[in-house]
Amino acid sequence: MMNFENSKMAGWKEIPVFLALARLGTLTAAAQVLHIAPSSVARHIEQLEQDLGTVLFQRSPQGYVLTEAAQAILIHAERAESAMNDAFRQSSSFAQEVSGTVRIALPENFANHLLIPALPDFQRRYPQLRIELATSMRIANLTRREADIAIRLSRPQHGQFIVSRIGQMTTRLYASAAYLAGHPTEITAQGADHQVIGWDDTLQDMPLPQWLLGQLPSAHSPFTASTLQGHAEAAMAGAGLTALPDFLAGQLIPVGKERLIQDIYLITHSDIRRVPRIDVTMLFIRDLFAEWHERLFVDKN
Repeated sequence: MMNFENSKMAGWKEIPVFLALARLGTLTAAAQVLHIAPSSVARHIEQLEQDLGTVLFQRSPQGYVLTEAAQAILIHAERAESAMNDAFRQSSSFAQEVSGTVRIALPENFANHLLIPALPDFQRRYPQLRIELATSMRIANLTRREADIAIRLSRPQHGQFIVSRIGQMTTRLYASAAYLAGHPTEITAQGADHQVIGWDDTLQDMPLPQWLLGQLPSAHSPFTASTLQGHAEAAMAGAGLTALPDFLAGQLIPVGKERLIQDIYLITHSDIRRVPRIDVTMLFIRDLFAEWHERLFVDKN
């Protein structure tokens, strides 16, 4: 059981170490970001666990994994970090330092429906900041520095990155009322009674096309599109069933009960995390997704 009396005395100096290890998962990676030795990271964590009277990480050959108690602490630690950063950002000297270009790689649907509408206000606050959006179904190669920041639906498996989960997205099968007037409203016989809006052959290995194929392996596919917006427009025109995130579905009708739930990750290179232009852009994206969470993850049962 956590010792809350001792937790009040936990040193602030341990919090950045805890956050770095929680985000990166290994002593070596956390040490590189913090510019201290891996053994120092371990000592700080041991001290924090002793102060709090609870185990914060499960040690494994794959790295350090947060315990349930640590998950709860992480939320408060990130809020404290954010509050301190906000106070610093409000200084006029910091605003003057925010300049240069930030390249963000993200899915087109997030760019069009989330980031782009909010960019004018953000750039009025930081007029010397230039934002480049790289939109593609394919994932930008962060290791080759194709982007400074990425928004992804999967965690990177290699490289020194700061990774945080900023939301979830629910996808399900949708169709227009006109299409469903002439087709079954339920999925039977693996979709043999339906038409499906397919994906371009070059994208068939992506998670969403794979999930769609798994739901409707026997459906006829007379039409393909290579973007989610194309799928939404085709579905509205009555071309068939498709898989869409809830926030893109508009007036389309959900079909069946199956859902694909994906975590959304915000990723940047560990060595540029504290660069002012990266820092403010990361916070902007975090806040944006927090505001949009209800729209991104709607239960339409």
